[in-house]
Amino acid sequence: MPETPLLRLPLLEAAQAQKHVTHNEALMRLDWAIHLSVISRAVAAPPEGAADGARYLLPAAPSGAWAGQAGLLAILQGGGWVFEPPRAGWRLWVEDERKFMGFDGAEWLDLRQDSPSTPSNPGTPAEITSLPRLGINATADEVNRLAVSSPAVLFNHQGGGMQVKLNKNAAGDTAALLYQSGFAGRAEMGLAGDDDFRIKVSADGTLWRDAILVDRATGAVALPNTPVPAPPVRELFNQSLTPQGPGFAVESYLAGSQIVIPSGVLRAGTRYRLAFDVTKTAAGIAAPVIALRFGVAGALADPAIATLTFPAQTMAADDGRFTLDVTFRSVGAAAVVQAVAALTHTLASTGLSNSPGPVRRATSTGFNSALAGAVMGVSLNAGSLAAWTVSLVQANLENFA
Repeated sequence: MPETPLLRLPLLEAAQAQKHVTHNEALMRLDWAIHLSVISRAVAAPPEGAADGARYLLPAAPSGAWAGQAGLLAILQGGGWVFEPPRAGWRLWVEDERKFMGFDGAEWLDLRQDSPSTPSNPGTPAEITSLPRLGINATADEVNRLAVSSPAVLFNHQGGGMQVKLNKNAAGDTAALLYQSGFAGRAEMGLAGDDDFRIKVSADGTLWRDAILVDRATGAVALPNTPVPAPPVRELFNQSLTPQGPGFAVESYLAGSQIVIPSGVLRAGTRYRLAFDVTKTAAGIAAPVIALRFGVAGALADPAIATLTFPAQTMAADDGRFTLDVTFRSVGAAAVVQAVAALTHTLASTGLSNSPGPVRRATSTGFNSALAGAVMGVSLNAGSLAAWTVSLVQANLENFA
């Protein structure tokens, strides 16, 4: 029986009897061939209960009623299976895989993965170029020409490193990542309006404030809206402006000389400095003694760690100024300090000292500088009959951690 060259539709012959049979057969072939779709291409045996019109693309080794028909289309018609070889150019939809396949004359190709791009064929979904817009589970528009609605987006490497590139047209344009909440901007990072890198934030999506700004030329980082913290205090200070005396004929702790030292701040090179003014009457000729004390009481109960004895006084009224510089040479359980004290006074070699400008030095014995709540201070003993008045005391601790 003659038939058409492509779909093999049977043709009516002249004076043919029962023309309706031939005509109906042609209609049946059109019915399964047009808009070709198969239930599966992985089923190897005829399924029970298949409905009339069911279509399958048979796998490599089918069995049962399909035996020996590998690679053919199987169509259930009138309770029996009809087999048809595919032809080059046929396309079909595989329902259980949700794939669109094309036959190249030898094998079926996944049209979203296997189709090449040529000048005459700019590409199938396997290689798409120059799309005006693309929405993935979302609707793209003229501004958001690529729109994706997804729990996550993965950009994976291909055996090496990977970059995501944002390129702008000119320095005054913007190339940035914008973070939104309810489609209102809250944070942005990138090149916004110039070529310096910045991170900026917004409370309402309208007013923006720079949080971090990196100069493109120098790499210098600025925090335009972060208050500059006050520099840490690296000096502790104490003083007494209240006159002390007349007295000091016996050893007395010098008010205003004590510095309470925070735990863990002492280090080699830490300095304690003291200065105090003295006025003496004509009484008293003993050698004055300054004792450096370290403990937790801030009183005479604290041990003396260094003692500095000055030359004897004379029976003349005088005034002057004592200074004391103490440097920690080491700290810890066996700390050592170096102390230097000096006296300047009005009279040349009488009064507070029979020497014009005496200087005294002392090195402490080892002591524990790691005491919690430690206090460093000074006691003063001007000797029997002395009547000294101390009018100003100033002490400080510096260069600590």
